[in-house]
Amino acid sequence: MAQILVENLDPLILEKLQTLAKQNGRSLQEELKHILQQASETATHYHSGGDMEKAREAVARAQVRYAGKTFSDSTELIREDRER
Repeated sequence: MAQILVENLDPLILEKLQTLAKQNGRSLQEELKHILQQASETATHYHSGGDMEKAREAVARAQVRYAGKTFSDSTELIREDRER
């Protein structure tokens, strides 16, 4: 197994990671492994386009659903809401 050394880690970040580990019932090392595993899977899934097909299908459904419909300009409503 490979080992990683993280130097100059902000003490506040370390404290937050220790708290997170405790909340999840894991050691700090186990928590860090879990975080790295999740991050690598998310990055791999994102770059491989895993959900891209679902996103395209959702866009296509929305385009069909709203085709030919007109919508009012909401700019004035947004301005009014911001002024509240």
